[in-house]
Amino acid sequence: MNEKNEANKNYETVGDDDVLLFDEATFMVRKFKKLTASKFSKILGYYVEHNLQGGKKQIIDCMNELRINEQIIILGSEINWNSPKEGIDCQVLKIGSKGWQKGKIKIEVNENLQLGETQVCIKFCADEPLEPKSPLDDIRQSEEYKKLSNNN
Repeated sequence: MNEKNEANKNYETVGDDDVLLFDEATFMVRKFKKLTASKFSKILGYYVEHNLQGGKKQIIDCMNELRINEQIIILGSEINWNSPKEGIDCQVLKIGSKGWQKGKIKIEVNENLQLGETQVCIKFCADEPLEPKSPLDDIRQSEEYKKLSNNN
């Protein structure tokens, strides 16, 4: 899929009580977000601990701010790290839905280095949208409608 088509896809935020399915592993979104935040923080911590030698700049220092020039400085806590543009294959079971939807998720991580907090947002785009329910579907299923249909 090319980038132009990918940009047109509608990714929607997944609810914390929804369920993600990766191959055979399932996670409630709430738990998956906590695990992702924890792993991301550990990776940052590991990098910092193992690169304190010889005057190397720490990753926290590198990520603390993005200095474009002397006037433009963007704080690291204002930057989101995202999963690949093409998304990650996954199935989602949304609360109240009739079944699993195949599609792709994107993971957005925002590490607030000043506060030591990690925020994770999971977004999903279905491969095929669910068929919209017609307001007439309930009427068509009623016994009265079936009797009228059979009489004609």
